[in-house]
Formats: sequence, structure tokens, C-alpha cells
Amino acid sequence: MPRLALLIAMSLSVAGMLDACPCHGEKDPIKITLVVILASEEGNSIDPRLKAIAEEVRKLHPNLKTFKLKHMENKSLKPGEKVSLPAVEKKMVDLVIKHGADKENRVGLAVTAPAMGEIEYQTVCGKFLPIVTRFQTKSKERLILAIRVQPCRGD
Repeated sequence: MPRLALLIAMSLSVAGMLDACPCHGEKDPIKITLVVILASEEGNSIDPRLKAIAEEVRKLHPNLKTFKLKHMENKSLKPGEKVSLPAVEKKMVDLVIKHGADKENRVGLAVTAPAMGEIEYQTVCGKFLPIVTRFQTKSKERLILAIRVQPCRGD
């Protein structure tokens, strides 16, 4: 469980994927970006857009050598809404906005990933949180999710 806690504590930028964060009120829709990444112990190829995430993930999982961007999807949800998005091999990722930006400018989010229970956390706008799941594809690639929320409250 300490590894999961460490990953949840990390909020990383994915190089080349961030755009400006226009800020809105707590009840406005929140844009969720889900990046589906496949990592493996074979080869040594890292998609340049995933370099920052690969470096951080490899600190806890040094055996992972190859990182590929499978796909990326955006959805806008209001607090309380739930969406299921495709991951890999007919597996889905469930995302729920628990609350919009609070006084500390954090958005509450719950994620249910393949082969894992629900993870509930708070995150800041515009940063990707990588979650290394327990799920492996038929070709032994590890599923990693990177999730970003925006917009956030302006100060």
C-alpha cells in the first residue's frame, strides 16, 4: 500500500500535453483527461510525451522499460457525475467527480481501474496523476493511467 500512497501523492505534468487552466466556479463542469499508458519490461522505448511519467514510475518500478501512449480521452463532468471510459482489452475505467474546486483549489475525484478497487483523492488543476494498476494485458504490458482535471477556481 505505501507504493499506491506514493503514486497518489505525485501530481506530475506530462510534457507537451498541458494547456492553460482557465478557472471557474465549484459547480461548473470539470474537464477530465484520461491518458492510457502501456508499459512493459521488454525493449527500451519511451514515448517522448510520457518521459516525465516514465521517470517517476521507474523510481518504484525500475523493471518497466517501455512506455507507450495507447490513447487519450477528454470528458466534461459536473460534480456527482460518473463516466466509464475504455482502457484496454474491453476493460473500463470509472471516474466520478466528488466535488469541484474547494477553498484549497483541489478537485475531489474517484477512480476505479481494472484489477483495482476505487481510489478517491484530491488533486490540483492541470497536473497529471499516474496510477500504476495491477492489470496486465495478454501481452504482459502493465496498464498505467494518468488523470488530469481542469478547470479550477481562480484566486
